[in-house]
Amino acid sequence: MKISSELKIFSGRKIIKRLAGTGRVGIIALAVSCFLFLSALFLSARTDKPQEKSGKPALVAVLGATIIDGTGREPLPDGVIIIEGDKIKEVGPAGKVKIPKEAHKIDASGKWILPGFIDCHIHLTSETSDLEYYRDSNSLATLRALQLMNMYLRCGVTAVRDVGSHLEAIRAILQAQKKGYIDSIRIYPCGYLITITGGHGYGMHGSMAADGPWEWRKAVRQMYASGFKHIKISPQFTLEEARAAVEEARMLGLHITAHGGGFSDTIPPTMTKVAIQAGVECIEHLNEMDDETLDMMAEKGVYNVPTLMTYYASYQRDDINRFLIEKRGWSMAMHETLFKKAYARKIVMGIGTDANGEYREMYPQIYFDEMKYFQRLGMSPMEVIVCATGNGARILGLENELGTIEPGKAADLQILKSDPLKSFDNLGNPETVILRGKIYKF
Repeated sequence: MKISSELKIFSGRKIIKRLAGTGRVGIIALAVSCFLFLSALFLSARTDKPQEKSGKPALVAVLGATIIDGTGREPLPDGVIIIEGDKIKEVGPAGKVKIPKEAHKIDASGKWILPGFIDCHIHLTSETSDLEYYRDSNSLATLRALQLMNMYLRCGVTAVRDVGSHLEAIRAILQAQKKGYIDSIRIYPCGYLITITGGHGYGMHGSMAADGPWEWRKAVRQMYASGFKHIKISPQFTLEEARAAVEEARMLGLHITAHGGGFSDTIPPTMTKVAIQAGVECIEHLNEMDDETLDMMAEKGVYNVPTLMTYYASYQRDDINRFLIEKRGWSMAMHETLFKKAYARKIVMGIGTDANGEYREMYPQIYFDEMKYFQRLGMSPMEVIVCATGNGARILGLENELGTIEPGKAADLQILKSDPLKSFDNLGNPETVILRGKIYKF
């Protein structure tokens, strides 16, 4: 059903005018304005969901596109994808896949279809400035997160792992999605980032402090009790603290990642090595790792999310702590060298952005710039697409559910007008996005 954005915005103005007339503007008018702004982001898009008949899940057939399935296999030209409800039912070449008569058909001839992209490192509720930090609220943080989620949906990013945000804001979004109040991308949040008193992230919205192994166990249990299935730990931490967090996460069936070093690391840097020894599944960023640490990651199958572009922007803006540059030898070349070493060791890497504060203005383009950075450092276009799709699902522990175009997987797809294997320049502008089987045309 196509909705008129002009009509909705006009109606919104009438509401605000009516509120102003009664003298009750203030927070209420602001909240209405924010809601209408967020809604308007999608009013130019047509959303279609095929009708379900006789209680059976709706069927959709996507026809004629070249399928890049996220596994790294060769593209399948003139492919057919059958979607049943919110899952992919069948994938194959035209002529070998039977198309149900009742299926809603999408002609994608001459186009390319990929899985939805995954951002493995984002802070959805992060403030845009230091000033906003002190004026922030859970309500505003929730609206800010929803704006970014909707922006990503428009660009073909259909899932994110949030690695530290306002607890109540993220819980509100999860509950609103479950109840059907909002309709946007999938989020897999960690809840609060867990650090020590005075450690990395201490005092920030979206973090909590714990000291000693038993407090770290309790912190993991608190995130579990709050409904989160992912955990992020941040230095400094002792091996005993990190192991306590990992043991609790495993016992509760949670996935756990760790911030990789940085200003809060020791000299020589050891925090990444401690996290790996403790048994974390993933390391965030590529900071000050010696060859032994990288070898450990490769041997233990530890994943990595480099977040190169946010570092690149920080160096460009002279926003890297001078201590790191002058005393620890930090440079963009350090991150790039570590990337090449990780790639040579076949460490599984995913795309993550981590653009907080004033860097939030870089969304959504930063995601696609990160993909281009991977390519500049030696990956083939197909390998980068796998990082953004299949690898992202592996990092989330959801490789059996997301990330590739295969039977039984989630129907999270994007249809592109141009070949992404020839150029990434048009990524972020899909013609159609399918999320949970629902069709968004742009």
